This record gives sequence, C-alpha cells and structure tokens, in this order.
Amino acid sequence: MKRRKYMSWLCLLLTIFLVGCGAKEEEETVQEQPEIPEQTEEKQEAPTRLLLSEEALEYMYRDGRPNGFDFGGVEENGHFYYEFTRPEEPDFYLRISDGFETATVRYNGRTMKLNDRLNASGYAWGWNISAGYGGAVSGYGMPFWADMTGDGQPDLLYLQGGGGTGIHEDWCVAYDLAAMEEIPILEPWEEMAEFITIETLGEEAGYIQCLITDDEGRTYNACIAAGYEEETIWQEFRYAPIKSGWTTLDIDVEAGTLSAAMAFGMEDPRFQTVHYMGELTTELAYDTEQGAIVRSAPVTVTVYPPDKV
Repeated sequence: MKRRKYMSWLCLLLTIFLVGCGAKEEEETVQEQPEIPEQTEEKQEAPTRLLLSEEALEYMYRDGRPNGFDFGGVEENGHFYYEFTRPEEPDFYLRISDGFETATVRYNGRTMKLNDRLNASGYAWGWNISAGYGGAVSGYGMPFWADMTGDGQPDLLYLQGGGGTGIHEDWCVAYDLAAMEEIPILEPWEEMAEFITIETLGEEAGYIQCLITDDEGRTYNACIAAGYEEETIWQEFRYAPIKSGWTTLDIDVEAGTLSAAMAFGMEDPRFQTVHYMGELTTELAYDTEQGAIVRSAPVTVTVYPPDKV
C-alpha cells in the first residue's frame, strides 16, 4: 500500500515537472526578441585631390579666372588629368597627364595630342602647370587663348619657363584650333644676339667700360663690374653672339603677338660666366607667307645702369 502511494506521488511530481518545462519552453518560444537597430553603411566620399597648394591656387586666381580658363581635374579610363576649360567654349578642353608628360586638346569635336618639346639635351619638357607663384611651385606654365593668325578663330598657346640665379628660359608653342595643327614659332635669339657687337675700352673705377654698336650703326656706352685686381683683365672679356642664359617671352592676347627679351653681356674668362650689361627686345607675329610666328619688329637695345650690373 505504501509502495503504491509512493509511486502515485512520484508520477504526480513527474507530471508537474514536465508540464512546467513545457510551459517554460513555450514562454521562451513566444518571447519577442529585442529589436536590433539596422546598421547602414555610410558612404564616404573620396577626398578631393589637391591640384595645387592653396597658396598657389589663390595666386593663380588672384585676377579672376587665369587667362580666361577654369582649372580642375578629371578622371577618364582610370587615369587622372589636369584640365583647363572655358565656359564660353563647352566643347573645348586642354588636358595634361598626371605626370605632366602629355597634353591633349579638344575643340569642336576634334581631339589632338600636342607635340612633345625637346630641350637641348634631347629630353622632353614636361607640361608643368604654374601661375608663377614662388612659394609652392617654381617657374611658369599656363595656356593662353588668342587669335595669332588673324583669321578670327581662336588659337591655343602654352607658355612655360623657369630658372634660377642668373639663368631663365621661356618657351612657347602655338596651335591653330581651326586647323588642329601646330603653328611654328621661329625663336629670334640668334639673330637678336647678332644684332650687336661689343668692344671693351678699359677699366675705370672698378668697372669695365664697353662700347656697343648695333646693326643700324647706333652706339651705346655700358659697363660691367670687373671684380679682379689685375689691371689688364678687361682685355680678356669677350662677347659671344649666341643665345644667352636669360630669355623671356610674353603673350599679348589682344594684339596676337609675342614679345621676346634676352639679356646680353660679356663672358668672364676666369669663371666661364656672363656678366649682363643690358637687354635686347623685339616682337614676334604671324607671317602668312611663312605660315609661322616670326620676328616682326626691330631689335631694341637697353643698357643697365652701373648699379644694376
């Protein structure tokens, strides 16, 4: 009897336990899961490429749009290009490669790669970009928009230059956008240098006195600092009628001309340097017969005062 009662109690407890577990499982099944906030990926835009330093860009735009161009950058087929555009010419751009090796122009549906420019050593000049600001970039490199041929159509010019102490060199290229071809520029440096002769006269008060004579027979008195104790050193100074180490070009977009300037002086026999005493200037314009931009004005001689030599 006791055994039967014991078994009854055991069955009852087991039943209660199983019912409780089932209820707990049911509660756990229907229990609402806490809401997990949806995680959205924030799209981060790539940082804007710094085309030039802030100081250089500010200098470039100091007078408004540089030479009437807008300056920016664009990516095409995975390659980055610096880009010059003109809002009034929607089908124009000048693109320069990321490493400044190549330049490409588009105008009125036609595209052309600009010709490479080689220096005296045979290496290609880069298409450097600079408005002349000296703090972050050196030299100068900018496009110009002018009618050089006089046909009423725009021509594209690119003027570039740079140098250091006592030396400077500019070069310029021009392209007829209507014909999509380069306009040759016949640089006048050699004929400018040959326009004058220089004779040394002697030394006075630490300066070598010189007499300059141009091709028209005009004469000019000039001097350079001697810098030597020898009384006869002035006799060794010579003038070489070749392109000097200081040449500059400027573009007059209104007149469609180039102005050229070259410093001239005497070669120092001891240090193989040139002491500049003056400047030769002239003008270049398009010549229809030659199909090129050539010297179109007389050569002018300017002599530096003694405190500038």
